[in-house]
Amino acid sequence: MPALALLHAFLGLVLLLAVPALALWGLLGLLRPLPPRFYALLRGAAWVAILQVALGFLLFFLGLRPKDGLHLLYGLLLAAGLHYLGGLEPGGWFHRGLKDPPKRPEVFVALGLLFAVGLVLRAYFTGR
Repeated sequence: MPALALLHAFLGLVLLLAVPALALWGLLGLLRPLPPRFYALLRGAAWVAILQVALGFLLFFLGLRPKDGLHLLYGLLLAAGLHYLGGLEPGGWFHRGLKDPPKRPEVFVALGLLFAVGLVLRAYFTGR
């Protein structure tokens, strides 16, 4: 179990660095379209968050509880949010599935990533 907890903590640090960096890069999307590489990194961060949530719930069921129960909710919202933001790439799975997709999804991605920064900070500091 200590190895799983260390992996969970390491993935949390990766997200704590990656999400604000992606948010800063995403702010450029307010001025011009974002490159496909940005969306690939965003989807990678989403999969890291999904893996961390799975590990977190495994640790929870093994008896290791976070300091605050909201930690689980923040992590779950972060993983889901990053997953949907990564799908907003023009031609992406979520973008194609919308009835009326936005012409400039970069604006929604930039704003969503700013919200995700708050979620990653809350998830990190409620789990310590």
